[in-house]
Amino acid sequence: MPVISNKKDWETTTRKQVRKLGKGWTIRKASKSDKISLVIREPNKPFQEIVLPFKWSEDQIGKGYARVRNIRALMVDGEHTLKQAAKLAESDAPKLVEKLNWDEAKDNFKIYKIKFGNAIKETQWDKKYEPVLTDAIKLLTSNRPPTDPAKLIDKCIIKHDAGSRSREIKVGVLWQFLEYCFQRENFPASWLPKTDRKTHIGRKPADWESRSKDAVTDQEIINLINNLPDQDKNIIDAIKLIALLGLRPIELKHLSVRIDKETNEPYWWCTYQKKSSKGTTEPREIDPLELVDSEGNIQKWNMLNRWQLKDIQLPNLDGVGGAAGCLRDLLRSRTAWKSLDEIVKDRGENLGLYSLRHSYSVRGTARNIDSGSLAESMGHEHRTHEEAYQKSSKATRRAAFKKAQNQLERSVA
Repeated sequence: MPVISNKKDWETTTRKQVRKLGKGWTIRKASKSDKISLVIREPNKPFQEIVLPFKWSEDQIGKGYARVRNIRALMVDGEHTLKQAAKLAESDAPKLVEKLNWDEAKDNFKIYKIKFGNAIKETQWDKKYEPVLTDAIKLLTSNRPPTDPAKLIDKCIIKHDAGSRSREIKVGVLWQFLEYCFQRENFPASWLPKTDRKTHIGRKPADWESRSKDAVTDQEIINLINNLPDQDKNIIDAIKLIALLGLRPIELKHLSVRIDKETNEPYWWCTYQKKSSKGTTEPREIDPLELVDSEGNIQKWNMLNRWQLKDIQLPNLDGVGGAAGCLRDLLRSRTAWKSLDEIVKDRGENLGLYSLRHSYSVRGTARNIDSGSLAESMGHEHRTHEEAYQKSSKATRRAAFKKAQNQLERSVA
């Protein structure tokens, strides 16, 4: 005779779901009431059981399972016994994740970031926000979700190097998201990060090798330009503009020449506005800093007049990776760029397109231009300039001290 089961489908389904939450976890009808009983039988651990305030019935089993998930979330790190976790869950403690609709919050956060406040482009969302928030939602809706913001953040960033820019960006995104959830989605205050961001970002290990780009000398830039073939005229002009004006590569697409209404003199103008957590940069006038070779000859490239005459044709800057990616791909195959890269590596530094922008900063500092004026011309805050941009190189440092020594010797002669 076949075995006849009296178990109903909802009973079987829910028991399966509970068993997935943890080894030895199950539910049953309480022996002395019609309530749901949660049972935990783990190897080499005491038997645990608690009766939940929900009836063993089809219409309340969903609420019972939600409570079990919350209890599991509170016990996952071994911080609470079953009874402690059940009491916290019953008091609707703010750590609970079951009642919080994280998927909906993420969708609303995307709309907020793209349409309101310091709005970002959808491409920026896709690149910086979507990946880490997708990881976060996956964790928060799993069988064993993190129970507080610190644990969530750490689990989302652990695969990235301590102190790295990628980890810093992801911490910032998660911070924004959790603050948004509290302020606009009415999530409990326990999901507001209370830790110091720096503790999540961490510090680079002692043997870490910097990937940031270093300034190169004017002569090295001149050599690079002179060693590129004539057919690379559009690449040469792009390099000249970045070096002369201290541009971000993308700003080549936002460059123009205007005429001063008072002096009738032409000047460089950039309409690019960089958006970040610190705010949005403003369109700006750019002051050129001409390069000088090792023999003291000023490089008169006449770029402003050539621009007005439409004599400058830049390479395609709309491919994969944007303007920087397009230029990088073009330069990597050039012998002149490879040679300069080897020279820079030999002194323990890194070459990139931003090396040209850093060189502008070094050049300006060496010519006694104050950092505030340099920051304004380069299109970032004064604090950013002080924290992130080179103000000297080995060559300019040596020259500065040599000049100071010569002045001292002349003063006492």
